[in-house]
Amino acid sequence: MSVKTFGIYLAYGPRVDLRTEGLGRHLAEFLKASTHFENVRFVIAAPRWLRSPLKDLLENFDLDFASFELVSPKHRSLLGLLYGLRTAVSVRRTELRRKLGGKGYLRKTKNFVSMIAKSTVLAVAKSRNPFTLLVTIVIGIAAIPIAAVVALFASVMTALIRTFANFRPQSRFIKLKRHLNRGGLFTRVSHSAYQFMCDSEASAVADEANKRRDVEAWYAPAAFWPEFNRIKAPRLMCVPDVVPIHFPVGFAIEEPNGDRRMQDFKRIEAAIDGGDRFVTYSSDVKNRTLVERFHVEPGRVSVIPHGANRLDRLITVSGFPDDEAATDTLSAQHFWGALSKTVNNNNATWYASKDLGFLFYASQFRPNKNVMNLLRAYDHLRRTQNIPYKLLMTGEWRVSGSIVRFMDENRLHNDVLFVRGLSERELASCYRLATLAVNPSLAEGGMPFTFTEAVSVGTPVIMADIPVSREIIQDVEVAQRTFFDGFDYRSIAKAITSALADRDGLVAAQRDFYNRQMVTRSWNEVVREYILVLESMGEEPH
Repeated sequence: MSVKTFGIYLAYGPRVDLRTEGLGRHLAEFLKASTHFENVRFVIAAPRWLRSPLKDLLENFDLDFASFELVSPKHRSLLGLLYGLRTAVSVRRTELRRKLGGKGYLRKTKNFVSMIAKSTVLAVAKSRNPFTLLVTIVIGIAAIPIAAVVALFASVMTALIRTFANFRPQSRFIKLKRHLNRGGLFTRVSHSAYQFMCDSEASAVADEANKRRDVEAWYAPAAFWPEFNRIKAPRLMCVPDVVPIHFPVGFAIEEPNGDRRMQDFKRIEAAIDGGDRFVTYSSDVKNRTLVERFHVEPGRVSVIPHGANRLDRLITVSGFPDDEAATDTLSAQHFWGALSKTVNNNNATWYASKDLGFLFYASQFRPNKNVMNLLRAYDHLRRTQNIPYKLLMTGEWRVSGSIVRFMDENRLHNDVLFVRGLSERELASCYRLATLAVNPSLAEGGMPFTFTEAVSVGTPVIMADIPVSREIIQDVEVAQRTFFDGFDYRSIAKAITSALADRDGLVAAQRDFYNRQMVTRSWNEVVREYILVLESMGEEPH
């Protein structure tokens, strides 16, 4: 039986952690399902710096990285080498600081001496032996010279350290750098050099792909890379979404240098403009984005919805007298690991219990994710109804000044917890133990993973009413109980209250719909549809 070979083109930069990206998880599900097809194989063309992130991603999905062929340029560019060296030095310096500062030898010594002194004073004070005071005085007199020497040594060392810190060249260099970077010059130059490095590597990866005559067609899972169009073989480009066209102001002010988003948008425009065939996750993105906005012919666009993103297999256990309780116990162990990754509260692990009630939103933080309205809704419920639930989210809260200010001004750090870098099992456990999953996102490329991820482990979910979700959830009752107006925080608060009031009824209705309509669409079926499109492209004359 002949085996057809197709290629997957990736050109993410070295800063990307694929495990935290929705596109990364989609890629992992795709590759996992592709292993079930004996007559088809996929090779991956990617920069050398993606080897480690890809390995981490695939291992997170229990896939053997060695089973996939990786095509990369043989040699790194000079910029790539310099960037790798800079990153290695930075990591080493951070580790050294953590070892020296994190262990806190001086602080621990001070605390130890203080503890001994306090214990001694208390012991003397409580003693009823008249000789105890006399012995203590004698020992204290004998220890005075030693204490004086230690104090003198500590003073000298402190003075030397401060002098070195004030006059070391590195300190002067940092001050000079900050002075010159007042207008963001170094930041812009650094970003431009980084982008040039990534673009050059993307072109080199395309050149390597062109050497593979055995690959019938290539697939790019994102529209970030116009260099993909350098490939001469048939090309299928996925356009998950182009949300900046719907939230231009939010994306323009997302970063200190707003022109970065414009540059990214122009790259997407260039990629689509030079594209061959396209695929989207929803008819909404096909029609409103590609056809109406970018004037792509409808016949060149295929629509292939997601498969059910199930998490139950990661944490469900069997063979116990009470399998549900055993699953909760296992989830609680992973949940502790998730809370240990909290970035805004060092005491978050105190809350690690399967009995903790909390709302859960798993997402990156971008303008379309609508995080601020969810925070407003939660704070509103906290103040008006004294809601006894915490709010757990997976995004990086410090990327948004609005989120930082709202968190600080309303003193939410003990109630709203942000966790980062979760494994798949930790994510599944968060969903499993959550009282309710909430997704207020105002725009997505396809129906959010939240629905199948939550319902698969027995947790109800409510979501913003957006077209891509309406395409999938057409059951009137389920839609009415699931959707809310994401533009109104009071609507979100009302939906949360209603869902919590009849949690069992909501999860029963959603579970029934999930079993009837969603779980039947596996990722094997999704990959089969992609293969059919790629095969048809390979058969077309070029």
